[in-house]
Amino acid sequence: MPTDPALPRLTRRAVIGAGIGLVAAGSATAQPAWPSRPIRFVVMTPPGPGSDQMARALAGHYQTILGQPVVVENRPGAGGAITAQSVATSTDGHTIGLVFGGPTTTARMLNPGLPYDPATAFSSVTLLTRSPFVLAVHPGFPAKTWAEFLAVVRANPGKYRYASIGPGTTTHLAMEETKQRLGLDIEHVPYRGFAPATLDLLAGRVEVMFHSPFSALQHIRAGSLVALVQTGDRRVSQMPDVPTLAEAGLPDSAFFGWTGIIAPANFPPSVAERLATLTREAMARDPAARGGMEETGAEIVGSPPAELAALQLRETTRWGAVITRLGLTVTD
Repeated sequence: MPTDPALPRLTRRAVIGAGIGLVAAGSATAQPAWPSRPIRFVVMTPPGPGSDQMARALAGHYQTILGQPVVVENRPGAGGAITAQSVATSTDGHTIGLVFGGPTTTARMLNPGLPYDPATAFSSVTLLTRSPFVLAVHPGFPAKTWAEFLAVVRANPGKYRYASIGPGTTTHLAMEETKQRLGLDIEHVPYRGFAPATLDLLAGRVEVMFHSPFSALQHIRAGSLVALVQTGDRRVSQMPDVPTLAEAGLPDSAFFGWTGIIAPANFPPSVAERLATLTREAMARDPAARGGMEETGAEIVGSPPAELAALQLRETTRWGAVITRLGLTVTD
């Protein structure tokens, strides 16, 4: 999920971009036909709703248009680095991946031993969605507002635990930045994705998390989680009573989660443009290809490759500065 709100939507600008992509794809007549074999689509989440649903719907569209099978392979874990590495090291020319956050930006800053370099290992295909996070707590937590949360945590240093979906992900780095800015002492507990983190948050084994609205909204509405603040630059309609970080006293702190499709570094640019165009068309026509994300206030993007590349550079700069300033490693 980019910090620059001026990103493309499914509007006239996107349609113009789609036309450019089609011209670029059609002009690459000197290159071998692609695809010439089944396409492998690696996804960093377990099977289920959201990103996995989006990937499977997109795979169906790709298969219909491109005439080759598209096999979705779920490879969760390590904050998405397993999927990212699988894409980075593929040599078949027919592997793409659905990722979000750190694995393609700051992962090596946290772990110098990572077997791939995010700065050089990938080609960008398309930015799919972006969405603010929501800071959610278990209903048994003795705070129901952001101000109460700060008071409780400050009065009990080291007592409470926050979940992330893995070291180096935005859910980890954002909380560490918040801890540093506000002088909070709260323990980090990393998980292998939103699903296991949510289970422990609902059970009260951890107390707080910067959560995806897609995963958290049903629990917030049911009262099994309490939303304290959300991280966008404006309130979303699905959570009209939840203030932004700026409204809660942290100006210039908005951040977003995002999902995107990547390919290996040597992926042909014309093919990336073509896939971006097919993705944009699929997301415009098929609600399943949007993964239900808009129901949570997510922005459906479907960008050209250059937009995702620019976003990843901004994310690397912002969160890389946090990693350096706080001296974080994969063990934090």
